[in-house]
Amino acid sequence: MAVVPQAHLAGRRWQYVDVLRGIAVILVILHHHAAGGIIGEYGWLGVDLFFVLSGFLVSGLIFDEYRRTNGFAGVRFLIRRGFKIYPSFYALIIVSALLMEVIGSRDPLMNYIAELFFFQNYHAGLWSHTWSLAVEEHFYLLLVFAAVVLMALPSRIKWRGMIVLSALLFLFFLALRIYTYQTIPYHVTTHFIPSHLRMDSLLGGVLLSAWHRFRPVSFKALFGRNSIVLIACMALFLAPVLFFRFGSTVMGTIGLSGAFLAGAIAVGMAVSRTPLPETSGIQRYIISPLAWVGGISYNTYLWHLLVLLVVEKVMVKFSLGGSILELMFFAAGSFLVGSIVTRFIEIPFLRMREKWYPKQSRSVK
Repeated sequence: MAVVPQAHLAGRRWQYVDVLRGIAVILVILHHHAAGGIIGEYGWLGVDLFFVLSGFLVSGLIFDEYRRTNGFAGVRFLIRRGFKIYPSFYALIIVSALLMEVIGSRDPLMNYIAELFFFQNYHAGLWSHTWSLAVEEHFYLLLVFAAVVLMALPSRIKWRGMIVLSALLFLFFLALRIYTYQTIPYHVTTHFIPSHLRMDSLLGGVLLSAWHRFRPVSFKALFGRNSIVLIACMALFLAPVLFFRFGSTVMGTIGLSGAFLAGAIAVGMAVSRTPLPETSGIQRYIISPLAWVGGISYNTYLWHLLVLLVVEKVMVKFSLGGSILELMFFAAGSFLVGSIVTRFIEIPFLRMREKWYPKQSRSVK
């Protein structure tokens, strides 16, 4: 018998996923400000959480299309994704160029090219945080290719093939990180941000999404219960990150693997939990605000360093640079700009996407 959602829960089944996105972007904001404190010191973990969430959500679109149409249109998928990612991103680049002109700070042309074509994690770009978008872009190009190949295989083989291939890739990315630490002097640009060292976080989200959609009973059995055990596992996986300094061999190898495993557990729990009633105080004053931040997290993340640049130039005139007050203005400004860009750039382009490239609803075979 089908389970009918309660009225107060309808439409909020994924709210805790938005909560995680909200937490992730808040961690990043704290990480990029001197007043972020001990939480900000580990705020870079927000990016790894974003990677797992992105892998889970975006691959879910592929799996849903396959279940809906018995096929997968890779080019159409990339076009639809482009409507989500590119308008806000290129708006940032345009505004950045104008702002740099106003303040008299000019970047080399190659930095702009690196940003425009998403290889800013292999060559200096304009901003220090957009490398994560490059990792995602590179990963999804490979994911589309892998999806097209796997879906051409017989059903009995394709899912086993995906699991075996993923397991080999997890070991491959870890081995690459270990090799890099053993052979190259540490620098964040060579050890932390290259795509070939970070894609396992997104791949973890993909596997989690496949499990959620194609083995829902076992997924719910694990993540819908066992909260204490799962939280303990998260703590265990995060131990290398918490006890070894950023940039150390342990943190940068098995530590990054542990970070995405902890993130995968968090996402699994978020998907499996039933939202609280809207009348609940926790729901009203904690969950809903975090979910709102999660809903604008992409544009908040995208624009937050530009906001910080402006806020710092204002606050330093009042001798408040690096203060808690500056952090508050930085966070509030990031949320404000994120919501404005979401409202006036992202949403209109998503509407155009649904008009010009709607989801396929019939079998392509």
